[in-house]
Amino acid sequence: MWSDVQADPPLCPGSGSPAEPAARLEDGFPDGRALCPVCWAFAPLTDDGRLAEHDSWRGDATRADADRRRAWFNAHGW
Repeated sequence: MWSDVQADPPLCPGSGSPAEPAARLEDGFPDGRALCPVCWAFAPLTDDGRLAEHDSWRGDATRADADRRRAWFNAHGW
């Protein structure tokens, strides 16, 4: 087992990277967010087109979120 001391910091190192909004599904997902190339989270964009600070993706909060994420990757690939 490992402890929090050995864990990666929660802030994703991709925060602040230049990005563009990801393509949207018919229902609007991912709602104007961009896909982080480091942790694969959908993160908001800052006004200057960079990924906002975000924690590394650790999984979806709900089953519905996971379903939408899966549909996006099935439609738009990796």
